[in-house]
Amino acid sequence: MIKKRIGISYTRTNFHFYWNWFSPEDLRNDLELVELSFEKMNSHEIPTCDGFVLTGGIDIEPSLYNLESGYPHAPQFYQPERDLFEKEIYEFSQLHRLPVLGICRGMQLVNTLQGGRLIQDLGQFNEIHKKEETDKEHGISVMSKTLMSEIVEEGTGYVNSAHHQAIHRNDLGRNLLANAHSIRDDETIEGLEFLEKEGRGFLLCVQWHPERMRDKLENPFSKKIKERFIKEIRQVNMEKINMFNPATEEVIATLHEDSSETIKEKFQLLRAAQVGWAAYSLSERVACIRRFFDLIEVHKDALSRTLTEEMGKPLQQSLNELNGARARIRFFLENSEKWLSVEWIDQQSATREKIEYEPLGVIANISAWNYPYLVAVNVIIPALIGGNAVFYKPSEYTMLTGMHIQKLLYQAGLPEHCFELGLGKGQVGEALLHLSLDGIFFTGSYRTGRLIAERVASRLIPCQLELGGKDPLYVMDDVEDIDQVAGAALEGVIYNSGQSCCAVERIYVHRKIYEPFVKSYLSQLKKLKVGDPLEKGIDVGPLSRKAQVDFLLEQIEDAIQKGARLLHGGKRIPGKGYFIEPAVLTDVHHGMRIMKEESFGPVTGIQKAEDDEEALSLMQDTEYGLTAAIYSKSYERAEKLFKRINTGTVYWNCCDRVSASLPWSGRKHSGIGSSLSYQGIRAFVQPKSYHIRG
Repeated sequence: MIKKRIGISYTRTNFHFYWNWFSPEDLRNDLELVELSFEKMNSHEIPTCDGFVLTGGIDIEPSLYNLESGYPHAPQFYQPERDLFEKEIYEFSQLHRLPVLGICRGMQLVNTLQGGRLIQDLGQFNEIHKKEETDKEHGISVMSKTLMSEIVEEGTGYVNSAHHQAIHRNDLGRNLLANAHSIRDDETIEGLEFLEKEGRGFLLCVQWHPERMRDKLENPFSKKIKERFIKEIRQVNMEKINMFNPATEEVIATLHEDSSETIKEKFQLLRAAQVGWAAYSLSERVACIRRFFDLIEVHKDALSRTLTEEMGKPLQQSLNELNGARARIRFFLENSEKWLSVEWIDQQSATREKIEYEPLGVIANISAWNYPYLVAVNVIIPALIGGNAVFYKPSEYTMLTGMHIQKLLYQAGLPEHCFELGLGKGQVGEALLHLSLDGIFFTGSYRTGRLIAERVASRLIPCQLELGGKDPLYVMDDVEDIDQVAGAALEGVIYNSGQSCCAVERIYVHRKIYEPFVKSYLSQLKKLKVGDPLEKGIDVGPLSRKAQVDFLLEQIEDAIQKGARLLHGGKRIPGKGYFIEPAVLTDVHHGMRIMKEESFGPVTGIQKAEDDEEALSLMQDTEYGLTAAIYSKSYERAEKLFKRINTGTVYWNCCDRVSASLPWSGRKHSGIGSSLSYQGIRAFVQPKSYHIRG
């Protein structure tokens, strides 16, 4: 059973009271508590929760409600990081219409986030609410026909107090209603709720501390409020998505999926925020991304572990991916100002001419799971540097990584709502296509890419597609070290469990060295270690998707039925996890699925080629055109084939490689458009020509 989760914001003062307020009898077997801590910055836990308690504690930093910090009893230090963290909690709750219970400071925070202000010190009236001892009791009056009166079923009562700030009746936030006030001369507001409740989640805020009242088990201003809040949590009925560890098949997270409504709301936030971000200077935007670059290094151990747990690649490969992502970001940091700065074409003539590069606006990036950092930075980094706001949809298999990326971008100083996440499966991507985006950038399958292109074609916006591949590798007969070449080809097949668009998916070997090559390849293949990707020395982890195991087994069986020889592997590994033995087949031909369909796994066929012309013909026999590799002693001999191969990238004596300095582009079913290089920088801006006379 999936438990509903109550997120409780962490406070350094008396946090245990809030936690212990919810007894085992309250939680039963269907609820659990989650500590949401501004110190741990575990914002990735927010989308796992079904409701929230915003707790008490130190004063809110006054700039949040447009007042100065100098007032009686002001704290020596504020906690602005807490304010921003809990702002994120509140905004998430409102976006998804989830229950919120605000307590003391929590009530004040809700008021400020709704645009209201605070009385910074109650002055003489503070004797009523705190004075010498905390939790001093006083009477309150509840307004009739309010949510509060419905819950407590009392017109008056007594509560405890421990605060010196309050909310003035003339400074209520938008759509807030005061539902209770103190029965003394000050009539301090003691409770808030939404005025217009239609289309809103449950919200109840109290100025007192129900979690530590002396008679909290009987007093309706504690007992009934908690009961109603718990009832609201149990009634939350949002779509959720489980994330599984592919090595253990255990659920590692359960997240709320976005709906078409939340996608629209996030888009409006992006649209409003983009203008301000574009107004930053280019150097300021670059500086922000440089801080993001540094934060990846600081947090690389945690980031790599999350990536391994949700995607399945061996831990060292996760670290390699992070290092590779930083290398690409470094390229953008070092080159963006060169390629995005104003270009003066003519400054001498009567009519001067220049080109400026302006952002597209709000772009969407529907990303892939196999290399979530590398694939993401290809798009989001140049897009942000170019002044765009980004609607990022990570794959449903790597949403935690997507959340880490968002968190680090905001820690780096990216203005809020310039980078929003769309969490969920295909329907979230579908919802993005209905938005008035200024560009869409997709990485994934040909089938989905074609659908996206068809859907947005009539809108005439940039649509860039990085799709699949069936990448060939040809070994010529003049290679000098067959063992080295066989090892390189093997790594190209099995790295990242073969789950790469540029992985080696089919191997052709000149007939003169075919037998020794196959022998060497097989020998090295048998030495690979397959297993738990968190263990040291593991070469191949699980596949990321359960269905892919059956798909690969079907490809292998099809080849065997048509005459191929399975030399090694090709079987499901018993036990937990989506493991398959890396496989190699010989006696293959292009009538077999494994030589024509994209495999996306640690399997390949090795086919004999009579000569270079036959090898070229076989390499070209594909709907894809991403990469092609040739191993040979002679570059001139290889280059003759390269010039006739219809792919975006060619490799001589290497394979499965991407460089930030070179454009990454596909031909045919492998996609349209280019990322990386200076072309990838300018893919996210549009030129404006200036004719200046006078």
